[in-house]
Amino acid sequence: MAGFMRWVHREHTFFTLVVILPVLLGLLFSFANRRTDSAIDTPKEVVLSPSLQCFDTTEYLIYSTRQDQCPPDFLSLGNQALTESATASGIVEEIHPGLQQRFNTAQLFAARDGVALLITSGFRSLERQKFLYDREVQLRGSETEAAKWVLPPQSSHHPKGLAIDVNYPMDPAGAMWLERNGWRFGLCRVYANEWWHFEAVIAPGERCPALAPDARVDLERAAP
Repeated sequence: MAGFMRWVHREHTFFTLVVILPVLLGLLFSFANRRTDSAIDTPKEVVLSPSLQCFDTTEYLIYSTRQDQCPPDFLSLGNQALTESATASGIVEEIHPGLQQRFNTAQLFAARDGVALLITSGFRSLERQKFLYDREVQLRGSETEAAKWVLPPQSSHHPKGLAIDVNYPMDPAGAMWLERNGWRFGLCRVYANEWWHFEAVIAPGERCPALAPDARVDLERAAP
């Protein structure tokens, strides 16, 4: 009986070494290869640039493209917010061309809906902005109250060519059309207390941010 048990033990050990162990090693090797292949074959993340928005002046449609420029006879609305001066020198003498283009496009669409849009104040010189601010301080009684409505020259976006007042003061209904539809063109109303003030703070087609209570938010951002 003891001899039989030794034979069984010897055969079991032989079976384990010859059959089971190679199978286990093969499985481990296959698993390791799959992990290595997976690490090698995993594609790198591709970051796509925002789509360029192009306005077809014939069909009155806005198209998106990944190309660097719009097709001929299309007007480019850009693919980002307009937050910096359009000139390398920083010297500004007019409304940012991209902002003007977006407004012109919105103006055409509004006209098709029977709504008239007009820029009543756009670019302002630093001197003009200072005059308006000083006058507002006298009217409101303090710089804090004045800044709710008119910012000092270095904080206002008007001297940078990045802000427009639309249909002020005579037609808030027209400006409401732009507030509802401006996101399509990259235009947003930005202050809760000024229905007329619009800026290109988004790329065309994005959602406009929540309204700031008043212009003092830009005074705080400009503070050193």
